[in-house]
Amino acid sequence: MRIVTVTTLVLSISIMAILAGCISMTSHAPKEPVTIGFPLDNPIFATFLNPHHAGNRIGYRFFEHLPLVWGEVPADAKSARIDPRNVERLEMEFQSQPGLVKFEYAIEEDGWVPQTWIFYMVPREDGIELLWTIETYDHGLNTYYAVQQCFRMSGRTNGEWRRKVAETPAFSEYDLWAEEEARGGTLTSLAYVVRNGHWEALPAKRTHSGCRTPQGVAMDMARTNGDLSKITGVDPYGPTEFSEPADCGLATRSDIEGQWVSAVYWERTVYITDHHPADCLHPIVNIGPIPAHGKRAIRGRIYWMQATKEQLLKRWKKDF
Repeated sequence: MRIVTVTTLVLSISIMAILAGCISMTSHAPKEPVTIGFPLDNPIFATFLNPHHAGNRIGYRFFEHLPLVWGEVPADAKSARIDPRNVERLEMEFQSQPGLVKFEYAIEEDGWVPQTWIFYMVPREDGIELLWTIETYDHGLNTYYAVQQCFRMSGRTNGEWRRKVAETPAFSEYDLWAEEEARGGTLTSLAYVVRNGHWEALPAKRTHSGCRTPQGVAMDMARTNGDLSKITGVDPYGPTEFSEPADCGLATRSDIEGQWVSAVYWERTVYITDHHPADCLHPIVNIGPIPAHGKRAIRGRIYWMQATKEQLLKRWKKDF
């Protein structure tokens, strides 16, 4: 039986009340944090609201598609390079944070090794601090066990059900592109990754595109005996247009004026992909290797703040 648990450890503003217009989004104190809610019957979708950026709701999907699996399962925590004391320390640090929201999900779907995920989410005024723990049972996870997360910035041009989770016109490439195509202009990218220490835009295309991180290059070199040309796509989307590798897993959308950023980062990210077919960014994260009856903890961060991309990069370097 699948177990889904969502726990909020302090009283927070109701997402549904905000969506219904019952609570003003303009009366919050300057230090009011981002709010986390679960707007659908299926709690694998979350919605984030920023009281300082009214009219936008960013979405998140915690569980999506099948894992990318390669390599051996480690015999123990030491060979997996996991320090159980560090895992315990990180969990205790997050559990003591005021405002913590915890999402727990038991993975039992076909094609997956049974495991339990817990996402610890601590809202801040400029985003959300994240910790993701993965616990295995009688079977461990391989050297590479990469799974997709979905950072969703659907605009008003996306389907109705997607807009229940996210309606983010400030960061929607699809909304912007609809306007540009109506004028007969070229498409403008709002999505960026870091290369050689500087921001570079991902291609402004509706087709599936993405790039590797250094960890992703190592993974694909290992599973192709050094021939990256054998990797032509990221399942289940078919052909993927790979651009040059990024320095790290940090990926952002910027508004067209360059005054606001919404970014996602997970340690152990191997790919960053854009679209397919929703208006999203996707960090694909290697949660392996983990031995049987083992546990790994992975840190992450969502940023949503009024800042330039350069200010965001400085902040990320301070955090990680």
